[in-house]
Formats: sequence, C-alpha cells, structure tokens
Amino acid sequence: MEIADKYRGAEYLSENPTWHEDDAPWKAAHISTILAKNGVDPSSICDVGCGTGAIVEILSKQYPNASVKGFKISPHAYEMCMKKASVNLAFSMSDPFQSTETFDLCMAIDVVEHVEDPFSFLRSMRKMGRWHVFHFPLDMNALAVGRGWVLPEARRTLGHLHYFTRDSALALLIESGFEISDSFYTAWAIDQSYKTWKKRLAAWPRRVAFKLAPDATVRLIGGWSLMVLARAPVPAPEQQPR
Repeated sequence: MEIADKYRGAEYLSENPTWHEDDAPWKAAHISTILAKNGVDPSSICDVGCGTGAIVEILSKQYPNASVKGFKISPHAYEMCMKKASVNLAFSMSDPFQSTETFDLCMAIDVVEHVEDPFSFLRSMRKMGRWHVFHFPLDMNALAVGRGWVLPEARRTLGHLHYFTRDSALALLIESGFEISDSFYTAWAIDQSYKTWKKRLAAWPRRVAFKLAPDATVRLIGGWSLMVLARAPVPAPEQQPR
C-alpha cells in the first residue's frame, strides 16, 4: 500500500473529519505576514496538499487579482474544496508535478511531514514557481521524546512520517535546492490554547519561557511550528560560445 492511499481512502478522514479546517484563518494570517514582510505580491498562487481549500479561499480574497489553485489527492477533501471555488479560485485532483503550470507562489502548508520522499517532493515543487511558503510542525522536541507516546500518536492519527526541528526543516529545504529568505516560529500551542483548559494552563509557562529563550524553549518543550519563505534559485544564463 502506498502512503498516499491513506488520504485517498477513509483512513485519514476517520481520524481528522474536518481536515483541520478550523486552523485555516490562523495559518493564512501567518502566510500573509511573511509575504508582506518580504514584499511578495503574487499574481498566481498554488497550494499543494490544500486540505479543504480553506487557506486558499482566504488568500484568494486577500489577493483578488491573483489566480489561485489548490491541489488535493483526497476525493473527500476535494468535494469540500469544490464548494469554495470562485472566479479566481480553482481546485484539481491531478498530480501538480505532472503539470506544466508555474506560479509566482507555491505553498505546502503542513504537508512535507506527510510525504514518503520529501526530497523528491520538494525538488519537484521547486520547479513550479519562484517563491515558496512552507509550514512545518516542529514535532521533535525533548518533551515529546521523553513522554514516549507523542510521536507515535502523531504518526497514527495525523500521518506524520517525519519529525522536524527548526534546523532539520531548514536543512531539508536547502538540500532540496531552495534559498531561505525568511522564517519565524508560529505558536500554535499558545494561539490555539482556547480549545481546552489543559492547553490554556500550559500556555502561560510556554509564553514566559519563549520570551526568555525562544530557541531553547522550542527544542525542549515544543508547541511551535515553523513558517518559511524560500526561493527557487534563478538558473545562471548560459554563456555563448566565443
């Protein structure tokens, strides 16, 4: 069985019936922040592994003059996506890497950790556009390893095959041929702590620790993801023979 079959069938859907759609406004806000901060104003956008299409729906409204496209392999999620299609927003179940389409901006938001071969995935994605935005959950931290059950549970319920730190995520992108333009942590454990009283309780020490030592806090107790803006390098012009 291929890893992708988990998403084409009902296995992933049974564990994640909303496809994390409620997180879309939070993720879209961080995407807009990193683009604005770096002066990126795309006229075309694609999202590889777009979930229910909620993120690209938000971006299509923020960038009304841009053509926006979401790619999804799950027929269940695709059905949800199509309800969001509009004049400047389209969806496809085709393989984006078999397409000849190119975009100003390509995104993979909480996707790389799910793919069987992240190097091949990223090198194929690199050819699709100039600018790229990635979001990596930073699952690998001392608390998660020490507790024992956290990473296996993320693999079983969320489908995470790879567990990243900030350094390993950036190294993967660089080794796949990208140039890193910007990155910052996104504090999902704090920003989404309203969901349960346990998360609200844990958010306060995380806030204090992160303010004092951000990198060490992320490595030790976790609760953050990484937003990255990267570029595909421009090929050097061929020299004409003399």
